[in-house]
Amino acid sequence: MSELQDRLDIEKAMRHYAVGLDERRWEEWDLAFTVEGVIDFTPMGGKRETRDQMRERLSKPDPAWLFAQHPLYNTVVSLAGDTATAFSHFQMETGRRGAVDGEVVRVSGGGSYDDTLVRTPDGWRITERVVRLKWKETRTVKDEVSRG
Repeated sequence: MSELQDRLDIEKAMRHYAVGLDERRWEEWDLAFTVEGVIDFTPMGGKRETRDQMRERLSKPDPAWLFAQHPLYNTVVSLAGDTATAFSHFQMETGRRGAVDGEVVRVSGGGSYDDTLVRTPDGWRITERVVRLKWKETRTVKDEVSRG
């Protein structure tokens, strides 16, 4: 396989994380990680969990949850045979129903991911993702989207 194809496949695995998480598409989420893959939020005061633990926690019904988006950019990949590391920035936007009908509590933020990846028979997968938050803002806004 070419180095260019490896880099594209690594970025694809990284995007499976974002799309799977944001859209709660767990079959997509599973394409990001090895079975024993971990997500480490401890640098920002959170938990270190396996992919399955985080999926289980976030799969529980939450009627307040409305949306999330986590675009990735400024990705730098370093290949070393069947292993790789990657750094990328992300920006996050999440929304939850506010205390007052018609309001949304928006959380905006940005940070970085440090990923360790491995080539598997099914493609590149993340074995560890360390999440660092650089900034965050929480505000309540009017919900301008019709939600049916």
